Amino acid sequence: MGKNYYEVVFEGSYNIICGMLEGFILGKNVNWEWYSSKDAGIETETFTEIIKEWASLKTRLHHIVLEEDFHNALQSSLKDRGDQKHVKLKYTKSARLIKSCSFKFTANAFAKKYGEEIKAIIASPPAGVVIEGYTPVEELDTSAKGVELYAPVHDYTFRGEGTAKGEAGSIVAFRKVLNDHPLVQVSSIKLEF
Repeated sequence: MGKNYYEVVFEGSYNIICGMLEGFILGKNVNWEWYSSKDAGIETETFTEIIKEWASLKTRLHHIVLEEDFHNALQSSLKDRGDQKHVKLKYTKSARLIKSCSFKFTANAFAKKYGEEIKAIIASPPAGVVIEGYTPVEELDTSAKGVELYAPVHDYTFRGEGTAKGEAGSIVAFRKVLNDHPLVQVSSIKLEF
């Protein structure tokens, strides 16, 4: 079974929060995983948060996805140590266990080489990721052979779309791989609680 993750909402300075998380990991000498929702492409904002941020004209709430062991150790340390100068237990606004997460992807390629690259990536997702609704379509049109790249007709066309679902760490890593390919578009990651 994979790891469990929490979405934790912290209030405060983004750089201080990230520094606290990195410092905590260094101090414990462990390799816990954590992801900033902003940097990892994870959908976060509720309507209430958007209104609060708009009214205050600054972003003070930061959604961070933490491995369960990391979350538990951090919250335990904050309770045991009490408030620090920049880090206080009350700055943790919420923590929710993530049941699963997903993102959608679409791909379009007009050269067989790129179609094969995309198919290979999608065919081998990391452990903990399942591909659903994947509908690849390849078309060959020999009458268009030799037509220029920007022409309306191509001799090879690959199209595919689907949804990747699974546990947070694997989904974040797989989304990055797909997002790094210039012919694949990915949606933000949706969390399910």
